[in-house]
Amino acid sequence: MKIKQRGLRPMTPKMLKLLQFIKNYSTKYGYMPTFLEMASEMGYKSKNSVSVLIDKLEERQELKRDYSGYSRNVILNG
Repeated sequence: MKIKQRGLRPMTPKMLKLLQFIKNYSTKYGYMPTFLEMASEMGYKSKNSVSVLIDKLEERQELKRDYSGYSRNVILNG
């Protein structure tokens, strides 16, 4: 399932997987996952790989970062 939005390229499977994980995690626990938890879910060794995906999702306005807290600083839009 690829979503086209505002002339942007379709979302990649990795973007979709991360976004779905964040939504499911926040629904289940009531707060956002840490970057380490996201990296673990995605099979990455580095939190930087998650950060790159988060940047891309932020550009697409799927979510945004709240820089007041660094551990769980992702906020879903919509």
